[in-house]
Amino acid sequence: DPASVWWNALRSSSSPWSSTHNTIDDANDVKKVSYVTSFWAKTPGTKIHPHRREIEAALLANIYNPHIDQVVVFLDGVTSGDDNVEEEFKSSCVHFHQDMAEINRQFLQRSASSNTHGVDPMSKVTCVNVITGQPTYHQMFLNALSNVVTGDIVIMANADMAFDDSISKARKLKEDVLIVLGTRGFSPDAIPVSTRQFYDIIARAENQQLKELDVDQCSTNHWSWDTWIFHKEGIQGQLQEEHFQRPNIYDEMVPFYMNENGAENAALWAVEQCPSLATTYNACDEIHSWSFHLTAKTHHSQGQSVFVPKPYGGSERTKSEKFRPHPPQWCKRENGCFE
Repeated sequence: DPASVWWNALRSSSSPWSSTHNTIDDANDVKKVSYVTSFWAKTPGTKIHPHRREIEAALLANIYNPHIDQVVVFLDGVTSGDDNVEEEFKSSCVHFHQDMAEINRQFLQRSASSNTHGVDPMSKVTCVNVITGQPTYHQMFLNALSNVVTGDIVIMANADMAFDDSISKARKLKEDVLIVLGTRGFSPDAIPVSTRQFYDIIARAENQQLKELDVDQCSTNHWSWDTWIFHKEGIQGQLQEEHFQRPNIYDEMVPFYMNENGAENAALWAVEQCPSLATTYNACDEIHSWSFHLTAKTHHSQGQSVFVPKPYGGSERTKSEKFRPHPPQWCKRENGCFE
């Protein structure tokens, strides 16, 4: 069954969840891959939002994925160090680990395979307590470049993105290339069973009324993406905070956030200013990310849609007056992404 295939792959890989490179890996120059995301701390005593289960399903799918060596979760809004919060209502990485361990136990009970071959899935996870709220786009990149992230190659994505075996290509990413991925959405006919099983067992088990499909953005919207893949050393020390700021209605320079319209396009321009990067590609035709978000959106626009102001990044590093940004080139068509 799919779960057994993934676990066997994990067993055969050398120290799959270790941050240290062993002798064999060093000799073969095998790059380590870290997945980095941001998640909000659970508030004890409150009703669980259905989307939280979807995110936990996506996280577990990526934890089990043998092509990802480390999963790093920056947990926003933790209250463990707040003396004004009663102990029973505190939340931190300790509670996150406990919750994910319990979800994994339930998954193993319900899945076709309950044999983890002695490997603890949560040993692959690094959780970082963050006392502030949602990170800015600039802070997200700083998180991905921090010392807690041990991979040579970083996959930075929304927490509800789940990856299948095609993410193995990330390990061969060219050092001067930045990749973005538009999600393939959610389609029972297209998503591999080995990935979909996490959603069906963890999220759909609690909400049978969930819709069946989410839009394939890779095919329909070339200006939007939820995932970034890059060599950590390739942009280390090169990002400028001012490049991740835009003027507000008072003409004050302020940071922007992932859930804002046009934010990924503005962030792409900021990252493309790194001298070491040669090209940006949209590789969603080669690497598939699946959206575990069939519940109602948790972020809502107020009034009319407001876009983060230009400049935007893209294949022409856009300076035109056209409304839409230029999409990055297609990876497969240009044959420029992987070694």
